[in-house]
Amino acid sequence: MKFSDRTAFAIQQNELEKARQARLLQGLPVLNASESNPTKTGLLHEADELANALDNPQNRVYIPDPKGMLSARRAVAEHLQKKGHDGQPDRLFLCASTSEAYAYLFKLLCDFGDAVLVPRPGYPLFDHLSMLEGVEATGYRLEYHHPGGWRVDLDSLETTLLQDTERRIKAIVVINPNNPTGSYIHREERAAIERLCARHGLAIIADEVFFDFSLENTSEFQSFYNACSILTFVLDGFSKRLCLPQMKLGWIQVNGPEAEAAQAIERLEIISDSFLSAGTPIQNAAAALLEEEERFQRLVRERIKAVMTVYRTMFEYPGSPYRLLTCEGGWTALLQCPRYESEKNLSLGLLQDKGIFLFPGYFFDMEYEAFFAFSLILEPEKAAEAGRALLEYFRTLESA
Repeated sequence: MKFSDRTAFAIQQNELEKARQARLLQGLPVLNASESNPTKTGLLHEADELANALDNPQNRVYIPDPKGMLSARRAVAEHLQKKGHDGQPDRLFLCASTSEAYAYLFKLLCDFGDAVLVPRPGYPLFDHLSMLEGVEATGYRLEYHHPGGWRVDLDSLETTLLQDTERRIKAIVVINPNNPTGSYIHREERAAIERLCARHGLAIIADEVFFDFSLENTSEFQSFYNACSILTFVLDGFSKRLCLPQMKLGWIQVNGPEAEAAQAIERLEIISDSFLSAGTPIQNAAAALLEEEERFQRLVRERIKAVMTVYRTMFEYPGSPYRLLTCEGGWTALLQCPRYESEKNLSLGLLQDKGIFLFPGYFFDMEYEAFFAFSLILEPEKAAEAGRALLEYFRTLESA
């Protein structure tokens, strides 16, 4: 039997994951210092809160709608409007996750063999999502300027588009803010990206799941929910916004010129109607859960600021060989460390000697070594424990 080339993944576990599993099987502790699952870091909703939101007699009734239940879409749209965004229920599509949203959009925009541009460094999930749709994920470069932070390399982005003589590239994906760099799309970057999209006939896919988790207060951070001159698809959902990855509710909002948006909505209805994946209980609970967002996000913002302070206190001292890269928001901080060995060996050594699991920079296509992705949603005491262990490990290497 020959299986589809779209599923020809590198199925074998990477060496770091194998070492983690081996340690767990031996009953040895592992502290995941790159943890991104909020339900494993104490960021939990009260059980009664979730139970009450899901206790709805209407959950016994199934009324399918390709866009998602109108009541849920209205609840999401009204909530976005309260936050100053242009939420529109007739332009919203509910789905189970942002991963599914990407799959819908790749189906909508791309034929087999087409491409989308994705940021590098960036989250490696795109490789699998695009491959499953027969689409190529082509990286565009983010460059780091100390202390200003990460910015889109607009020259290299334009060069990539000019080299696309066969017009295979159909969209530019922007993560606002990006994971793991924590960089938002700034005003001048957005204007330049929209000009390039207009010139080359591209759509924008704007992933804003981390948008509300800023470490700074600045008007430079603009949401793509608001006025767009280009056909734009905004991705969001409960997984990060409410720290509820287990509730499985995401959405797409279609923005941009009326004629193009209308065509996109018409086609997305057919795609979404083929799956109807968003569950009735979570859609009925949407309005009640969104009422808790402000309180819960405040707790998360307090957490990420406290943990960033822990890291800065530990790693930013006179003469320090470590550097915390500028992070504007999100749930990850990148730490640059001395390159006594390769990132692979350093990450394995940290795990085997100290029980600390950290994603190395090469997981995210960092251009050089050595970097590690530290979680900003860890409990502060666990963040401090991970930081101390890394410092001890590197001191051992330094003296060897």
